[in-house]
Amino acid sequence: MFHTLFFITGFSIVFVALGLSTSLLGSLFSDYQELVRQIGGILLVLLGLIMVGFFKTEMLMKSWKIEVKNRPLGYFGSVIVGVTYAAGWTPCVGPILSSIIVLGVTNPTNAIYYTLAYTLGFAIPFFLMTFFISKINAIAKYSERFMKIGGAFMILFGILLYTNKMTDITVFLIRLYGGFTGF
Repeated sequence: MFHTLFFITGFSIVFVALGLSTSLLGSLFSDYQELVRQIGGILLVLLGLIMVGFFKTEMLMKSWKIEVKNRPLGYFGSVIVGVTYAAGWTPCVGPILSSIIVLGVTNPTNAIYYTLAYTLGFAIPFFLMTFFISKINAIAKYSERFMKIGGAFMILFGILLYTNKMTDITVFLIRLYGGFTGF
């Protein structure tokens, strides 16, 4: 369990660094926020279409791995493996993380929160997997469905982003919950 937590810490370092750099990049484009938002919406829709299987692209779905023969031992080693996992294994920086980065560029003040939510969404399954590793095959058979559902949500959010309806939804939710703006 502790090795899993240190592994999660390792890949969180990379994802949070990406979120911070996304925030910086987004602030550089603040004068072109409308155009960046629309381009981001288009990219989200395209990436969603790839995830639901409408387009087949080898480049985004290819796995590039670096095999390390002598892995470092101990908790520090788990952090290093987590860092290399996030930095070097392309499925974890594929269409979904690209979409998170697009959202971050279009809304730089929330980029780190998007990245933290992505990291948490990545971390929880790894943490739960430590307890249910023997049952993973039962879950894996539904992975294609999960990917298609995620792709449909990406298409929806891309359309909402392009049409600037995300702002309306955010305002509605803030009013619905009595002015709640976050933790």
